[in-house]
Amino acid sequence: MTNKHEAGIQIARQLRTTEHAVDSALAEMFRLGARMIEGRKAASLAAAVGQDSLSDIVTGLSALNTARIATVSAHTGLLNVAEGHGVVWRLDGPTETKPVPPGSRPTAQLVAVA
Repeated sequence: MTNKHEAGIQIARQLRTTEHAVDSALAEMFRLGARMIEGRKAASLAAAVGQDSLSDIVTGLSALNTARIATVSAHTGLLNVAEGHGVVWRLDGPTETKPVPPGSRPTAQLVAVA
């Protein structure tokens, strides 16, 4: 295996780690917002209590969503770079179902076993 293939595998692993980290951060922030609302209601506090903090959470969610969109876009870009340079960067076989982009057709999958 050449250096570019090793690099491709390392990048693919880091990309997957990054995608999962962004998803986890989004999920945690969603839970925090929900817990804030549930706590306020359980304490019989007015809706205005904590509103500024809830707005901050919503702003954070938007920022994390923007990061997720960028990560997904980078994934597509890296796939195109890899295919353009003949780099096999698929991890140890398909572990996640991927959508087929509109206007494209499925291609044969190359698998690199690390």
